[in-house]
Amino acid sequence: MRELKKELWPYKVSLNSDWKKDITPVELWLGEQFGKFKDRWNVVYQYNRTDFYFKRDEDAVLFSLRWS
Repeated sequence: MRELKKELWPYKVSLNSDWKKDITPVELWLGEQFGKFKDRWNVVYQYNRTDFYFKRDEDAVLFSLRWS
């Protein structure tokens, strides 16, 4: 199981994998809201979930409110 360094990416939000859903709309929304991949957000795909990492707590909260 892969996890990113907490020093660089202190905030994590996990979404359970539902293979009926497409992750593309989530990533497009992240790009519109927070900018480029690995700038303010990052993602790690697991077998049974997808972990989204953020550098700022307010980004993680906004993401959780929208997608969790």
